[in-house]
Amino acid sequence: MKANPLAENYDYLTPEERFRLILAASQRGDEAERERLVQAGPRLTLSMAGHAPYAHAFGELEMLTFLDLLEEASSYIQALACIDEAGDGDEGQADKSGAAKSADDRGWLARKQSLDLALAAGYLLLTKADGWKQFCEQMQVPQFLLWKSLPGFNRLKRALALAEEVAFTPEEFLRWLNGLRPAAEPELIELPLTGAAVAAEITESYRSRVRWWGG
Repeated sequence: MKANPLAENYDYLTPEERFRLILAASQRGDEAERERLVQAGPRLTLSMAGHAPYAHAFGELEMLTFLDLLEEASSYIQALACIDEAGDGDEGQADKSGAAKSADDRGWLARKQSLDLALAAGYLLLTKADGWKQFCEQMQVPQFLLWKSLPGFNRLKRALALAEEVAFTPEEFLRWLNGLRPAAEPELIELPLTGAAVAAEITESYRSRVRWWGG
């Protein structure tokens, strides 16, 4: 592939212009062009506090975790709201054998399925939050210190408090998953998602980002 004919003019770009072009190249997936733009720019010599790589890495993961938990909380609240709507409009339907089912039976089954989905969403929310808590305890840092000023924090706290009362336990979640599996697949013995596993994944990402920042 021929090089971008504009490459010879990269020296005339301001740092901000180069930055915008780097983002544009990333957006269209042109990694070669992005790398040329990065390498063509002048270098800056900076100094930072010795703890800065750790602070940057923690800040990145803290924000990503917060956004992930907000998404889980939204899914959980939405699933709870859908429970009462489940089962509506089932009149006149039949089961797989062709036999008509009563509206009460159909409505109960639909609400039961919706409730299970909500309880599963609550388990996922609690488990991911527990993983972050375990990571922070290992690091001996506050769990919510920087989240308190972020939009959505109070909504997340309310969802977590609700999930403490309305969510699958680990045993119930595993039983629910096994109930969904195809008959030909083996039964799950261990949970695919636990707080310890989430904490280990966050720790690995943290160490990786520390190295990236030069720590």
